[in-house]
Amino acid sequence: MASLSEDQVASYHKDGFVIPDFQLPAATVADMRAAYDALLDANADTPGFDPDFILGPHLPQPGAQGTKGDPRWLAFAQNPDILHMLAQVTGPDLILWGMTVFGKPAHHGKITPWHQDGDYYPIEPLETTTVWIALDDATPENGCMRYMPGSHKQRRIFPHHWDERPDYTLTQVLDDDYYDEDKAVSVELKAGQIALHDVYMAHVSGANKSDHRRCGLVLRVMPATSHYNHAKGKASDNPTHDYAKRALFLLSGEDTSGKNDFSIGH
Repeated sequence: MASLSEDQVASYHKDGFVIPDFQLPAATVADMRAAYDALLDANADTPGFDPDFILGPHLPQPGAQGTKGDPRWLAFAQNPDILHMLAQVTGPDLILWGMTVFGKPAHHGKITPWHQDGDYYPIEPLETTTVWIALDDATPENGCMRYMPGSHKQRRIFPHHWDERPDYTLTQVLDDDYYDEDKAVSVELKAGQIALHDVYMAHVSGANKSDHRRCGLVLRVMPATSHYNHAKGKASDNPTHDYAKRALFLLSGEDTSGKNDFSIGH
C-alpha cells in the first residue's frame, strides 16, 4: 500500500500540497486514456461539450454540462493506494463529491487562471483535498499546474473577480494581490503520478501551445466530518457546475457528520 512519509504529511500541511512517491501502473494509465477517448466519442454531439473541461465523467445521469458519463471513472477514484494517502492528510472517512477531466489539448489547451477551488463549494465546514492525476506527462511547456506554497494557511477564500475570456476554463479569477508569480512552484508530473492539494491553495495552469496533450483527472474529496449542503448550493449555484445536485459517493469509512445526502443526483 502506497503511503506518505511523515515529512510528506508535514509538507502537505505546511505548504498546502504534496507530490507523493507514487505512480499508477502503466496499464491503469492506458485504461484511463482509453476512457478519455471513449468520453470524447460518446459526447461528440453533446451541445457545449468541451474536452478542455469535463465535469462529472463518472455520473450515469448527465450532470450540468450534459456529459454522458462512464462508471470506469468512479473505479479510478476508488484506487486503494490513493485512498490510503488521502486518509493520511484528510482522515479515514472520505466522500467524493466532484470529478473533472481537464483535457488541455495540444496547441490550443486553455488557461486555468489563478484561483482557489472553494469559492462556491457548499461544504460546511469548507474542507476538501483535490487529487490531480496525470494521464499525460505534465510540463511547463504543456501547461502543468503551478501552486502558491502556503497560500492555504489563512483558511479563507481571497477576493476574486469575474473575467470571461474564451481562452479561460474559469471565469472567477484571483485578485492580483493574492499571488506572486515569482514564488509559484511548477508541478511537473509523469503520466500516472499524482499531486494532492488543499482547498484553499491558490493555483494556476498555463495554456498548452506545445505538441503534447496534458490531460489530467481531478478528484474532489472531502472528509465525512463536513456536510455537503445541497440546499446551500441552490442559493449560490453556478449553472455550469450544478452544485445543488451533485451526487456524493462514500469512498471509505462512514458519514461521521450524519448530514450528507447520498440520494441526490443518483
